[in-house]
Amino acid sequence: MEAEMILRLLEHTYFALRALFLSKLMVRVPPTILRGPILDEVHQQINPWIYQITRVYKGKDYVETEFIVGPIPVDDENGKELSTEIITSMATNKTFYTDSSGRDFIKRVRDYRSEWKIEVNQPVAGNYYPINLGIYVEDGSKELSILVDRSVGGSSIKDGQIELMLHRRLLNDDGRGVAEALDEKVCLDDQCEGLVIEGKYYLKIDPQGDGARWRRTFGQELYSPLLLAFAEKDGGNWGNSHVSSFSGMDPTYSLPENVALLTLEELEDGSVLLRLAHLYEAGEHKDLSAPASVDLKRVFPDKKIGKIIETSLSANQERAAMEKKRLKWKVAGPPPKENVVRGGPLDPSKLVVELAPMEIRTFVINFDHRLAAHPM
Repeated sequence: MEAEMILRLLEHTYFALRALFLSKLMVRVPPTILRGPILDEVHQQINPWIYQITRVYKGKDYVETEFIVGPIPVDDENGKELSTEIITSMATNKTFYTDSSGRDFIKRVRDYRSEWKIEVNQPVAGNYYPINLGIYVEDGSKELSILVDRSVGGSSIKDGQIELMLHRRLLNDDGRGVAEALDEKVCLDDQCEGLVIEGKYYLKIDPQGDGARWRRTFGQELYSPLLLAFAEKDGGNWGNSHVSSFSGMDPTYSLPENVALLTLEELEDGSVLLRLAHLYEAGEHKDLSAPASVDLKRVFPDKKIGKIIETSLSANQERAAMEKKRLKWKVAGPPPKENVVRGGPLDPSKLVVELAPMEIRTFVINFDHRLAAHPM
């Protein structure tokens, strides 16, 4: 994507400061455009304590924005909340979607609650929600999605708009129970300054119904990125005395696209904790919302599973025992309809784990080391 197209995107992306006149805080510095064989960048110095870099990588279909905010000045004795807004002409009908702890995306309607009649006294704060993975809006023909690399607050205060609160520094308690002002500082040699926040968010536009795949796959990359590790080579025969490549899984097998390996951990007693998750909600994607299966024999091809027990999510008790102790609440009126789909019981002979949409299953595995071909 050419830098001119990035600039057109930037025309609809800007910072907003509440409780102060924006014009007093802006510094009119022309943006710097950098072009290269890998990416194009636009650098913006909004003011001395707000810096933004917008990147478009060649061959990628999303926009990356990096921000550096702080220390927020309070010399004028005014607290400040800083948010970035992405404004479009989409007709979103007061509706937007935010994630719940990185899993389900919950439908939000501005100034509305399905469980009770809401009286709107704070139209901004009353429509803000925690964003751990992302937020998106749709208008029937396209979707605008934003993913974040850290937890922030977010909302759609106006139709066609998404905003993320990136930083704030307040000098007075808001009377909401914390009993102190939200004025975090870092101190060095008795010199204290407000915090500096650095982060990134990612923006993509898709046809209606196609955004879920990017939100889930790229969101998983943000949540669980590749980690590079390096070792110092000692002597000329290092490669002969060390294993230079390893694959614990059958090289001809890979996990289904809609499944993530959340946990693979050796416990103190030598057993292994395994946690698998289905990434999609029911109906979220026409193909990837289908149930998925994981073949544990191919996940651990060089090991013999001697015993496997399914447990609760926290792995502190067996699932069968937990379900027997589950409380059943008496409610007024007819019992609610339960349409929850779950994967079937694990057959110890086949060792195939079934996962329904949004399901997370946890297992404790004991390997028969006498028959294992290689140590773990």
